[in-house]
Amino acid sequence: MFREFIEALRKRPLLDQMYAEMEQMLTQAVEMFRPVSEVLRGKRELTKETHDEVYAMDRKINRIQRRIRKQLVEHLIVSPGTDVPISLVLMSIAKDAERVGDLCKNILEVTEELVHPLRHGPYGTRFRDLLKRTEDLFEPTVRAFLESDCDVGQDAIVTGRALAKESDQIIMDLLEDDRPCREAVLYALLARYLKRIALHLTNVASSVVMPLHMIDYYDDEGQAREEQKPESAEPTS
Repeated sequence: MFREFIEALRKRPLLDQMYAEMEQMLTQAVEMFRPVSEVLRGKRELTKETHDEVYAMDRKINRIQRRIRKQLVEHLIVSPGTDVPISLVLMSIAKDAERVGDLCKNILEVTEELVHPLRHGPYGTRFRDLLKRTEDLFEPTVRAFLESDCDVGQDAIVTGRALAKESDQIIMDLLEDDRPCREAVLYALLARYLKRIALHLTNVASSVVMPLHMIDYYDDEGQAREEQKPESAEPTS
């Protein structure tokens, strides 16, 4: 179904332009996450230039998101009843990309409060692995969206949900840990922000795999959750 939407919108210049801007948003989100991840993993120095770079990219994502939202509303007003499904999908994905940008800023704020990059100790190892795998999730998520590839989208969903669960486990482990309060809080925030990024990327991937009304809803086995039917509903033939 999503592939049919994409083929349809390619025939409409305005929607095709917004689709290209969506690609730009998602690509920009990748570029935001990478420097922050590299700083935390000790592969890049935390400098004022890094800070300014991340915030500049976030402002760019916000501008694109506002432009897409404005264009979609105007398009639906001018052409009511047409292109509604793909317009809603694009609106949803634009919001996910914008939230990823905000979360990258949040992670940068945590990074600036950490005394050292995540080089040592059990949490350092776990976070480095989580950061690298989250960074690796961007590419298949963007590819699934751009190519309308359901198989790649399903794999991205499974990976994103696994990363979210690992982030939750880190938080649970921190509750039982006796490390200093300041460090524990920063680690918990980092785990939470990484979880949210993984789930927003999962939302983007679900737009390729799921029908419109089921976007964002995926169970542990990677199958669509069945909607609850009213008890009085008649069985379908």
